[in-house]
Amino acid sequence: MKRTSILLACATALLLGACGSDSSLPVPTGKASIRAINAMPSSNQFSFLIEERSIGTAAYAAATSIARYDDLEYTFNIDVLFAGESSSRRIASQFIDFEANKEYTLLVSGPLSGPTLTLWTRDERAFDEADTVFEATFAHASASLGPLDYYFADPSVTPALGNQVATLSFGEISSTTDYSGGDFVLTITEAGNPNAVVHVSDTTTFPARGAFLLLPFDSGIDNTAPIIVRALNSLGNSASLPDLRFAPTIEFVNASMDLGISDIYDDEALTSLRVADHAYGDVSAELDIAAATNTFYYTPAGDTTAVTLEGTLSAFGGTRYRLVAAGSAGDITANLFIPDRRPVDSHAKLVPLQTSNNFDFLDLYAVEADTGIEDALPARVGLGSGEAASTIALAAGSYDLYVTEFNDKVVLAGPYRIDVSVRDVIDMIVIDTVDPAVLDALFLSGGPTT
Repeated sequence: MKRTSILLACATALLLGACGSDSSLPVPTGKASIRAINAMPSSNQFSFLIEERSIGTAAYAAATSIARYDDLEYTFNIDVLFAGESSSRRIASQFIDFEANKEYTLLVSGPLSGPTLTLWTRDERAFDEADTVFEATFAHASASLGPLDYYFADPSVTPALGNQVATLSFGEISSTTDYSGGDFVLTITEAGNPNAVVHVSDTTTFPARGAFLLLPFDSGIDNTAPIIVRALNSLGNSASLPDLRFAPTIEFVNASMDLGISDIYDDEALTSLRVADHAYGDVSAELDIAAATNTFYYTPAGDTTAVTLEGTLSAFGGTRYRLVAAGSAGDITANLFIPDRRPVDSHAKLVPLQTSNNFDFLDLYAVEADTGIEDALPARVGLGSGEAASTIALAAGSYDLYVTEFNDKVVLAGPYRIDVSVRDVIDMIVIDTVDPAVLDALFLSGGPTT
C-alpha cells in the first residue's frame, strides 16, 4: 500500500525498545515518469520541483526533461523568480499518485498570477532495437485558438476532412499513434474546415524509435507567425516546426566605425539593394527575407566594385533576426542574433550587447537612480565584444546604467537613466565613439528617459 506520510506512533517504545509492526514505510512496485510544459506566454521560465527538490526548468513553449520516480505519492511544485525578490515564488502545485509504468505530463498555462494545471497521462513506451516506427501524440496549448484539426502525413498528401489524426480544444491531448520513420508535414486547421489553415510545417524527418509530442503555442513579438509549433521528445529537447508561409525578417545594425557608410545587397550580382547608405550607428528597418540560406553583401555606398563584408544566415520561417556589423579594419564581422524581445510578467528585461573595438571586455552596472556605482556590483561582468550576453532581470523602478572597464570602475559610458515597469524590454548596444576612451550606447527599445 502506498502512503505519502507515515505516523510512527510507538507509545511503548521507551519501555519495549521497539515500534510495533503496524507501521511501515511505503513500498514502491515500479516507477513512473513526469515532465512539465510551460504554456504561459507571460513567463520567462519556471522551476519544476518534486516536493522541494528540483527536477529542471522550462522556458516558454518548452518542457523539462522527463524524470522517473518510484510509484508513490508526490506533490509537484512550480516556482518562478520575480525580480527584486530574494527567493522564488511558488505559483502552483499538483498532487499526483504515481502509477507504475505511466508517463505524466503537466501543462502549465494561463497567467503567472493564477496558472492552470492540466495533467495528461499515458502508458510509458519502450522501443526495441528492431523497431522501425516512432510514436506521435498531438496536443493543444494555444489559448488564443479554438478547436483545431491536426493532419499529419506524407508531404504529398493534401489535408481533407475525415483524414485528420486529431481534433482538439485547448488543453486536450490525443491518443498516441505509431508511424513509420520518415518525412511528414503537420498541418493544423480550424476544426471542420481544412481550408482554414492555421499552421503548416515544412517537411520534417521523424526518426524511428522516437516519441514526439507535437503542439502549438501562442506566438509573440519574437515571431511573425501567430502560433509556434514544437515537437518535444522524451529528453526534453524541443524542435521548432516553422510555418514557411510567414517570412522571417532581419534588421541591420552598423556598429563598426571602420566599415563606413555602406549599401547592403542580398545577391552576389549586387543588383538587389536592401539597405542604402547604412552609416555607423544606424539601425535599418526590419526587412522580409527568404526562409532559406541568405547571404548579404556590403559595399561602399554607391560603389559596387568592392564587397567589404559578407554575412550568411540560414533563416527559419517566422523568426526575427538581427545582423550587427562590428569590428575594426581588417577584422570586421557580421554577427547574427535573435533578440530577446518578448515581455514577461516577472520583470523588465535589460538586453545588452557590447561591440567595442577598443575594449575586449566591459562591465555593466544597473543601479538605483542617483546612488552611483562606488559600492555596487556589476549586473554583468566581462561582457565580451561581439558576444551575446544573457538578459538582465530588473524590478520595476528607476535605474542608472553605467558601462565601465572590466574589473574596474572607470566609467566609459553613462549614466543612462531608465524608468522601467514590469514587461518593459531595454534593448541596448554599446558602441565606440571617436574618442577611444569613451563609449556610447544605442537603445533600440526602452531608452533613457532623461
